[in-house]
Amino acid sequence: MNILIRIPNWLGDAVMATYALEILFSRFPKAHFYLIGSAASIALFAHYPQVSIIEDKSKKAKFRILNLYYLAKSIPPCDLGFTFQNNLLSALLLFLNGAKFRAGFNTEMRALLLTFRPKKPKNIHEALRFSTLVESALHLPQLQDLQVQNPNQNPPPAPKLYLKQPALEVALPQHFKDSKIIGINAGAAFGAAKRWEESYFAQVIESLLQQNYKIILFGVASENAINNKILEHLHAMPHWKDLRENVLNLSGKTTIESLMAYFAKLHFLLTNDSGPMHIASAFEIPTLALFGPTNAKETCPFNAKNSHIISLETLGKPLACAPCMQRTCPLPKDSATFHACMRHLTPNLVLSKIQSIISEVEIKSTPKFISEPQ
Repeated sequence: MNILIRIPNWLGDAVMATYALEILFSRFPKAHFYLIGSAASIALFAHYPQVSIIEDKSKKAKFRILNLYYLAKSIPPCDLGFTFQNNLLSALLLFLNGAKFRAGFNTEMRALLLTFRPKKPKNIHEALRFSTLVESALHLPQLQDLQVQNPNQNPPPAPKLYLKQPALEVALPQHFKDSKIIGINAGAAFGAAKRWEESYFAQVIESLLQQNYKIILFGVASENAINNKILEHLHAMPHWKDLRENVLNLSGKTTIESLMAYFAKLHFLLTNDSGPMHIASAFEIPTLALFGPTNAKETCPFNAKNSHIISLETLGKPLACAPCMQRTCPLPKDSATFHACMRHLTPNLVLSKIQSIISEVEIKSTPKFISEPQ
C-alpha cells in the first residue's frame, strides 16, 4: 500500500502534524509513505523507515501547475492521500497523483478534488486539527479493512508530538561535557512580532552564565544577525572574557538533522514560538516558550512533558490587542504600546519562570538558584 501525504511547509506545523502521522504509521505499518513538503519540513523525516521524502519546488517554477503535475506523476499512484495544507494546489497534487482516496478539509473551493472533505474545525490545537482529519477518515467504512484493527497488538498513539531521533552524532566542546546545557532559540521564521528582544535574551544568558550553565545559540542563517546582536550585548557584560568560551554560537551552522541531534544534548531550551520549540516538545526537553502575538491555544507545545509557555496572559496581564496574529506589530513604533506583548515580558519575569521550571525538573548543575539580574 502507498500513502501520499502533503505535509505543511512551516517547520513547526510539520512537527505538529506528527501526532496525525503517528496514527497513520500505526494503522498502516506495512505501507510506504510519500511525504511531500518544503525542504525544512521533509527533513524531519529523512531518517524514517518506509518513508520517501520529496521536496515540492513547484512554487518557484515558471509553470507551477505543470511542475506540480510532474511531481504528482513521479510518485506511484497511491491508495490513500491526505493533505494537511488548506490550499487548492495541495488537493490538486493528490488528484493528479491519482490517489484513490483523497482527504483534506473543505477549504478554497477544492471539494471536487477530494473524496473526503470534512469541515475544518476551529478553536482547537493545530495538532488535534490534523489528527481529527486523519481519525475521521479512518472511521469511514471503506477504510476499515485496510487498517490494523487489533487494539491489543497495536494500541492507539498517545496524543502528543512524535519525532524519531536521528542517528547522527554531533560533537560539543570538551568543556561542555558533564555540564548543564541551555539552548537559546531567538529567531522565529513567521515574523519579527514573535521575537523577544535581543537585549532581553542577553540579560537572561548573563544570569545563566553566572550560574555555570553552558549556552548554545541556535538559528538558521537568516537569523545570524539576531544572535550577533545578542553577542554584542553580552560583550558589554563584566567578565565576558572569562565566560565567552561557555557560549557556543551555532547560528547558521545546523541542518534540521543536526539541530535535532544537538537538541538531544540540551537540558533546557528558551525559545520564541517557533519550529524548534515544537521539536523540543517532541523530544520532551524542558522548555520555556515566549508567546505574544500568536494564539497559544492553537500552537503551544502540545501535551509536552516539562514544556511551559510564558506570556502576559499567563501572568494575568492580558492585552486587548493580543493575539493579533500579525508578522510585525501593527501599532505605531513610537507608541508606548508598540510590541508591548513581548516588550513587557521582561527578563526578570522570564528568569523567575526558568528558575521555577529548572527547580521542578532538577536539572541544576549547582545547588544555587538562578538569580535575577541586579
